[in-house]
Amino acid sequence: MSEAFAVLEKIVNVKKPVFGMVHFPALPGTPMFDVAGGLKRVRDIALRDAEALAEAGFDGFMFSNEGDRPYLSDVSKYTVAAMTRLVSEISQKFGKPFGVSVLADPLAAISVGEAVEANFVRIFLSWVFASDWGIVSPDAGMLQRYKMQLGSKLAIFANISGHTAPLGNRSTYDIARGAIKFGLADAVCLAGTTAGSEIDIADLEQARNAAAGTTPVVIGTGVSIENLESMYPYGDAFIVGTSLKVDGDTFRPIDPERAKIFMKKIRSMRGQA
Repeated sequence: MSEAFAVLEKIVNVKKPVFGMVHFPALPGTPMFDVAGGLKRVRDIALRDAEALAEAGFDGFMFSNEGDRPYLSDVSKYTVAAMTRLVSEISQKFGKPFGVSVLADPLAAISVGEAVEANFVRIFLSWVFASDWGIVSPDAGMLQRYKMQLGSKLAIFANISGHTAPLGNRSTYDIARGAIKFGLADAVCLAGTTAGSEIDIADLEQARNAAAGTTPVVIGTGVSIENLESMYPYGDAFIVGTSLKVDGDTFRPIDPERAKIFMKKIRSMRGQA
């Protein structure tokens, strides 16, 4: 096993791990925050989703401030503080490996991830993309140096596609290769054009070719009960959220039955009882 795949195995020692999304509703100070419900409502909703995922047998969690639309490239100090508190409180109840994403601020993600002792962060690390929230222009050199200054052992799952369009007509292969060779990503992560949308198989093939069997390829959106058999061969790990939600709506709760059916199918494909 390569050192890169050993990083993934260290996070969770199962074949093709699956991380269930815990989407926080809008946090304080963001446009859709429920002032009456307060931070307690945010915590209660996220905790119920985490409980449903844990009961279904998911290998770990992925925490994200999905409700904070429209997203910022430089989130408030309070968002960092609130996410640190929420992720810490919820993750400690389950003892499962987990990752953190802060939309759309990679520096905040590393800060929160390190503070809560996450296993990994999912961030844009290199190249330049156009998005609904503006130009995404991460600074890999700064981010990797910041992580080093913290003495952090967080694994970085680098977004190379998803909810954005790469500028300069660069191929998925070259973006993935750049994230690995230049950005020093521990894994590359692909997503569809919107939350929950399926990824083009051609893009997954390009990413796998760039990874050359030495760097994990994570499928970050679009995997569902219905398409799992066709997507399964292309992912070394999976992050699943929208397809598990009530009515397939990203911003609704996890449907416990769909979550159980999904993991039952995963276990069968892994050859587990």
